[in-house]
Amino acid sequence: MASPNISDCVSAGFSGLKSNPVTHIVATLLVIFISGVGFGLLTGPMVVGYMKMIKIEDEGGKPEIADVFKGFDNFVPALLAVLVGSIIVSIGYMLCVLPGMLLMATIPTAAYLVACGENDGINALKRAWTAVKGNLLGAFFCMLVLGIVGNLGLILCFVGVIVTLPIAFIGSYHMAKQLTDGDANGNLAINL
Repeated sequence: MASPNISDCVSAGFSGLKSNPVTHIVATLLVIFISGVGFGLLTGPMVVGYMKMIKIEDEGGKPEIADVFKGFDNFVPALLAVLVGSIIVSIGYMLCVLPGMLLMATIPTAAYLVACGENDGINALKRAWTAVKGNLLGAFFCMLVLGIVGNLGLILCFVGVIVTLPIAFIGSYHMAKQLTDGDANGNLAINL
C-alpha cells in the first residue's frame, strides 16, 4: 500500500476541476443538495456516484453530470459504507477529536472501493481501514490538506465553496486510489 502523495492529490483536484469545471461544480452542488434533502441517508450513493464520475474521467472518458447518480446502482453498499463509516468517525471525534481525524480517510476510501465495484459496504469499510491503517499519518495529513482546500471557499461568503469542494472531492478520489494502490478488485488483504 502506498502512502498518499499530498501534492499529487491536490494537483489532481485542480486539474480535474480545470478540465471540466461545470460538470464538477454542478455534481458537487447535487451531492450537497440531495444529501441534505435526504437527511444524510442519500450521502453514500451520491458520494459513490461522484467517485464513479471521477473514475470515468480518470480513465480518459468524458463524464456527464448524470453520472453522479450512478451511485444509486449500488445503493445499499454505498449507504452502508458511508453511513457506518461516518458513525465510526463521529465516535472517534467524541473520543477527543484526534481519533476521528485519524479515521476520516476511511470514508472516501470506502466510497472509492464501492465505486470501483465492491458490492459489500462493510467489506469496503474493512478494506478501507486496512489501507488507511497502513498509512495512517499520510492519510491523515492528506485529508487535512484536502479539508483545508475544500473549506477555503468559506472565506468568500460561502460562494467559493462551489469551486473548492470539487477540488477536495477529486483529491480524495486520488488519495483513495493511492492508498489502495489502485487495486479496487479485492486483492487488498484485510488484516483486522
